[in-house]
Amino acid sequence: MSSDISDEELQRAVRRAVRAEIDRLVGRLFWTVVALVGIYAGFGLVLMGFNAAGWNVVTVAFVVLGIALVGQGIRTLLLKWWPDDLDAA
Repeated sequence: MSSDISDEELQRAVRRAVRAEIDRLVGRLFWTVVALVGIYAGFGLVLMGFNAAGWNVVTVAFVVLGIALVGQGIRTLLLKWWPDDLDAA
């Protein structure tokens, strides 16, 4: 039939779709690594602030920065791995 697409066109479309999904997965994995490094560093800063000898401006800044890093890391993970199908609804 003339309305059917050829095998070459179908193969190109499938290759484009697979390539797009691989690019999407690589981007998600990259941002997952970045978020996990941020969460790890954030927990380190919080623990360093709590283990300090006394409370001063620097220890409070470490704790606040650590909490912010952990929060941003969790937010990045949720935004990158949130199903896109739910955004359209």
